[in-house]
Amino acid sequence: MPSARRPPRREKRKRGDLMSAEERWWAAVGGSVAAVLNALWENPGKIVFHYRDARISGLEHIRSVAGLYDALKNAGAGPGGVVAVLTAPNSPDMIAVRHAAFLLGAAVCYLRSTNPGSNAVMQSVADQTAILRETGAAVLYTDRDSATRATELARHTRIAVVGTDIPGAIAPAPADRPDSGDPAPVAAEDLAIIWFTSGSTGRPKGIRKSRWSWDAWVDSTIGLGPEAENVVSLVSTSLEQTAGPMADGTLIVGGTLVLMEDFDTEQWARAVAEHQVTRGFIATTHLYRLLDHLRGLGYEDAAAAGWTSLRRLVYSGSAAAPARIAEALRVIGPVLSQAYGTSEGGPATLLTPDEQRDPHLVVTVGRPLPGVELDIRDPETGEALPADRIGEVWTGSRHNMDGYLDADLTAAVLRDGWCRTGDIGYLDAQGYLHLLDRVADVVKINGAKIYPAVVEREILTVPGIAEAVVYGVRDAEGTDHLHAAIAPVAGVTVNIDDIRARVGEKFSPAHAPEHVLIVDRIPLNAGGKPDRTRLRAQRTHPG
Repeated sequence: MPSARRPPRREKRKRGDLMSAEERWWAAVGGSVAAVLNALWENPGKIVFHYRDARISGLEHIRSVAGLYDALKNAGAGPGGVVAVLTAPNSPDMIAVRHAAFLLGAAVCYLRSTNPGSNAVMQSVADQTAILRETGAAVLYTDRDSATRATELARHTRIAVVGTDIPGAIAPAPADRPDSGDPAPVAAEDLAIIWFTSGSTGRPKGIRKSRWSWDAWVDSTIGLGPEAENVVSLVSTSLEQTAGPMADGTLIVGGTLVLMEDFDTEQWARAVAEHQVTRGFIATTHLYRLLDHLRGLGYEDAAAAGWTSLRRLVYSGSAAAPARIAEALRVIGPVLSQAYGTSEGGPATLLTPDEQRDPHLVVTVGRPLPGVELDIRDPETGEALPADRIGEVWTGSRHNMDGYLDADLTAAVLRDGWCRTGDIGYLDAQGYLHLLDRVADVVKINGAKIYPAVVEREILTVPGIAEAVVYGVRDAEGTDHLHAAIAPVAGVTVNIDDIRARVGEKFSPAHAPEHVLIVDRIPLNAGGKPDRTRLRAQRTHPG
């Protein structure tokens, strides 16, 4: 179990204010969920959630968890079971239900989205029904926002529903402690969560994570920011995915969560100033859009936007373009960290703010986190490769998944304690990881392997280009061609021939995209990645 950091007491409790240490009904469970509730118990009146117009204290959260514990148990949730969750995007309920389920010995799965970077699009009824059946979920928790969809899902699956003001559902009520008995200890190998991610294939895959894996992930997020007290985390990516462990980590150190329903550039910028946010986690594409937003407002630095409280801004999701990171360091300051990891393997590497300022290191995604091992293997044979040799990235750590719900997929990805990431890269002599691309995205042009992500990063060094994606297109004869889509900065005209020439000179003529599509913004798929399928279907600029 992770070593939880107890926050300092910020207000003195009087006898009877909450409960004595011996009366902490959650204590037997241990792990990250007990660490969170212990931290909230230390300062019960502190506001720990800002969501929409609501302000929720630590005590209110604990009482909500106690009531949910009873309601879920009465609905049939228990050890070894699965609780499905469908709520408004990034609602505090998502955290409270997970805490209650963990205390019951049950796992959770979330139904709204498979996109780690956005909650904008809800999954279809068919996909949500399939997830309920695939996981064998016994109980569905929902809120008023999602009641109509939950009722439809219950009609399809006959699942028990927990929620307020919903006909036929079991309604939870806040309580000082559960009426149905205190939680029993759970085992580290017990199932904690089933994440569904569309990955690169487009079909949602169920990823099983144990308590051991979840707690390790939570523990790895605690040190993401340098501030020891008064942590305020802005959550704008999905709590159904990576932001979930980060949220628990913030609560464990006595921090506050500002929950946005989805990433919006203007709202994010305002929230940092309004709530004096100290740390945030965003997608790499979000970082680019924030930079463009500040530039559009004429701000020369982040202080002009009121971001003086920001101490750590972690970005992830795709390898960043060094040119844009250099710009971010100038504007936002030395608070940026680049993280790399996968849903299956968990957090793997981190590039710190100091390392970002080194031009030799900013082209990497950092070195392995404590407790994480990295190997570069031959994609076909699995043979370990030496430093500076390009191959597939394999990870070994407590963060690794237990497996997919699909046994065949599990056998293809998990090998002797290692997890195959599907990413192509290499480790240099200093142990820094250089990411090149996805195995599935490599394009062969005249027999040479082209890594589209490398070309993307070069295109992004061209002034006036906000976003870029490079991808392969296979013709009817089976020949690969390299295409690109580019989103210029508003009001900027780009010269496609100049871009091709620049790329060809940097690498080789084979790296220069044959066709270029100009778009206002790069479209994203359900997994939050550039939607290459959609781009391939659009007419390209003949240039």
